[in-house]
Amino acid sequence: MHHTKKTVIDLSKKGRELLRLRQYEEAEKIFLQAKMLDPKNAYILGGLGDLCREAKRFNQSIAYYEEILDFDPTNVFALRGVGDCYRGMHLPEQAIPYWMRYLDCNRNDIQVLTRIADSYKKMGKFEKSEEYYLKALVIRPDDKFALLGIGSLYYKAKEEEKALKYFFTLLSLDDSYVAVLTMVGNIFRRRREYEQAIEYFNKAVHYEPTNTFALYGLGDCHRWLKNFDGAIHWWSQILTKEPYNQAILSRVGDALLNTGQMDQAFQHYQLSLDAGFDAFALLGQSKIHRERKQFMEAERCIQRILEISPHHARALEELAEIMDAQGKTARAHEIRAQIPD
Repeated sequence: MHHTKKTVIDLSKKGRELLRLRQYEEAEKIFLQAKMLDPKNAYILGGLGDLCREAKRFNQSIAYYEEILDFDPTNVFALRGVGDCYRGMHLPEQAIPYWMRYLDCNRNDIQVLTRIADSYKKMGKFEKSEEYYLKALVIRPDDKFALLGIGSLYYKAKEEEKALKYFFTLLSLDDSYVAVLTMVGNIFRRRREYEQAIEYFNKAVHYEPTNTFALYGLGDCHRWLKNFDGAIHWWSQILTKEPYNQAILSRVGDALLNTGQMDQAFQHYQLSLDAGFDAFALLGQSKIHRERKQFMEAERCIQRILEISPHHARALEELAEIMDAQGKTARAHEIRAQIPD
């Protein structure tokens, strides 16, 4: 009996070492040998559960953990393991009950508190998510995951002051969180505090030069500041990565048009239209045709928009401008009367 117990211990140690080295196949063979000798050994069953979870064989992993819970309902490793498996399967509502049982035994585990909060956030349960993030931060006010989680929660809910409070705390600990830098930039951009927004978007681009969200934010801020060359510079960097991004092609076209570069603007609008219908690109091309007194071509652009969206306010206004440019004042007045309030 003593010999068998020693063999099981040796096998379990060897299995854990192989698992640590991610040699899953060999580790599993060793653990299964040990399980044959001692079928109700929580350490062996936990090793098999951990192995299957790391290998993303979540259903098998849960089965091993549940074997432990059948004879040891408060085993914290199994409870946490089952919760983590359901998390890996994107089933937060099934993970939470196991993590709750885990917290009954280990109530100050920051990581589990944060994972419960994350799960409630995914389920759209704002108040429960907030509750658990705050519990985690009472225990450890500088926990980066909890700070990121609650900041993102408030950001999504458009509670900007609260979001900034936690984001600033996180960035004071580590300013390399690109997603946070971008969210802070977006808050300032929405407030039309463009210089401050640019500061955060620039930091994001410093760490991740191809981050589309930060590049877009920089371009948009410069556009609002009437620095169209700056807008062109940043948005064009998105196009090197996403050459058929219609929204960006149209925006670069608009910025080029604002700097008087009509030929280049027209080309960008056309690239967007080559990818599919784009009302903004057609509006841009119409303006260029109107400026060049190519009124039939301008009107043709607008008619393409109105075929799809008969009450498109900007298209109707542009059509009225085309009529005004030809001296057709009465017709322009009729068109403007159709523009929705």
